[in-house]
Amino acid sequence: MSSADNGIKLQWLEQADAATLRQLWAETRGSAPPRTFTARLMRLALAWEAQAALSGGEAAGTRRSWSRAIRARSDSRSPKSRRGAVLTLVGDGTRILKDWGGTTHEVQITEDGGVSWNGQSYSSLSAVARAMTGTNRNGPKFFGLREECRP
Repeated sequence: MSSADNGIKLQWLEQADAATLRQLWAETRGSAPPRTFTARLMRLALAWEAQAALSGGEAAGTRRSWSRAIRARSDSRSPKSRRGAVLTLVGDGTRILKDWGGTTHEVQITEDGGVSWNGQSYSSLSAVARAMTGTNRNGPKFFGLREECRP
């Protein structure tokens, strides 16, 4: 496929409806797309594949890195899976500042994946948020580490 053909295909993907995208998915991947995939997700995945094919495909090293990351997430014995998805985005020793109740609070991520606040250790950001506010809260969202969900 030439780059001109690929450009046309990418433009076509942008205009395709969900039924057409599902059909294209089945033709190119040999199976139906996941039921939870919206037209937008199918469009993004198919466009990524077209661009990757144009550039010679995904490098073997990149594939291995993704496989290691996926295995670490699914292996319940792995320290990374116990720490949760958000804490792996921030490094050990990271300081998080949060204004709450007119006071600036400092929370620190510890080496073992725990959280420290006011000289006490907690198992998660949600536990700190609960201690800080007195109510159950999603810790990563409360501390601004997770975007708001958009409909």
